Amino acid sequence: MRTKILIILSLVLLSCSSNKEEQPKKTNPPNITFTTVMNTSIAGEAITLNFKTNLLIANYKLQVKNAYGTILLNPDKSATENITFTIPKNFTRIAGPFRWKLLVNSETLDKGTHVIATNAPKATYVESYFGPRSITAGYNDFSMLTISPTDAYDNPLDNGTEVTVKYQFLENIDESKITTESFVAWYNVASTLTSGRILVTSECNGTASKELTTIVYPSNAVNFSISAASAHNFADGNQIITFTSDIIKDEFGNIVTNGTLVTFVIKNEKDAYLYTIGTTLNGIAIAKTLHPDKASKWEIQAFITGAAESNTTKFVFKPAIKDYPVHFSQGNRNIDIGPFESFMKQLIPDGLLVQLDIYDEEGMFIESKKTTTKDGVCTIFLGEYFLPDGDYVFKLTAAGITKEFTKTIYGDTIK
Repeated sequence: MRTKILIILSLVLLSCSSNKEEQPKKTNPPNITFTTVMNTSIAGEAITLNFKTNLLIANYKLQVKNAYGTILLNPDKSATENITFTIPKNFTRIAGPFRWKLLVNSETLDKGTHVIATNAPKATYVESYFGPRSITAGYNDFSMLTISPTDAYDNPLDNGTEVTVKYQFLENIDESKITTESFVAWYNVASTLTSGRILVTSECNGTASKELTTIVYPSNAVNFSISAASAHNFADGNQIITFTSDIIKDEFGNIVTNGTLVTFVIKNEKDAYLYTIGTTLNGIAIAKTLHPDKASKWEIQAFITGAAESNTTKFVFKPAIKDYPVHFSQGNRNIDIGPFESFMKQLIPDGLLVQLDIYDEEGMFIESKKTTTKDGVCTIFLGEYFLPDGDYVFKLTAAGITKEFTKTIYGDTIK
């Protein structure tokens, strides 16, 4: 029995070894002929790609790729003898080339390129940008006009497309023709020597852009003149002195922009400085300040920071107060000062500063007391808590006049 089993197994193995290995079936790819005559079109036109084949099968695919992406299309179901693919509208409206491949089971049967041209005849739109919107008068500044003409589907028009630029200033209207390069056209609108407003517009294929504007502002101011005037020249600390510039212009004769800041710097005979400011209106700057409260000599000069300066003008103030009475009482502790009378014997306005400097009998400074006038007079009281009995030197200063007194203070009895 065992021998029979071995014989049978030997025959089975021999039979298996004699069988030939099964070979895969070979398939012949279909014959494909691209039958679409035109490989160019205009944006917006319908595009179909046609292929003639000897074998209609269900798994034909068309891969379409452009700069915006890739899609995979199925053939039209109505095809009988030929294979037809319809390109979607969103691809047909994009100017430029797209590449296609005909595939069967991921195998490329045919490939090619289709070019879509811009559709300027249907419609042209003009986008324009202009800036900066303000420049200064002169030879160096300018604003740039940039124009981007497109077709009805927002495709930039071809290089070399002609664009007409028009610009107006005062009574002049000028025109220039330029062409697009790298999808845009640009033109520099030069500044003028006269301040004003420049209007620009552009036109392409009969379509005009919107009107754009740049404002030509005056250039930097040049040196100017100022003057000082007042109702009188007495140093009363009350009247107002007015500083006025002439009409401030730039180097081209344009009146400077309203609101230009002008600083008036005042120097007195002691080289002390004060200042006041004004802004221009129609080119004229006006600033004001109070008269000093004592005789003084002023030198005034005006500046426009970083641009211009004025001449130096002078104004001399005469003393409005020539003298004033001083009365001591209550043991020389109470000091009545005034009345202060101005240049027409009128009482001075309230607020005149009066200062009392106190020194001991050896000339050492002790203390100062300050007050202001009201109704032309003022009072300073030196209480015992402030100043003990003794001999003192008082220096009283008001309206630029200093008076010196040596007094003995004790109790409340006048000595």
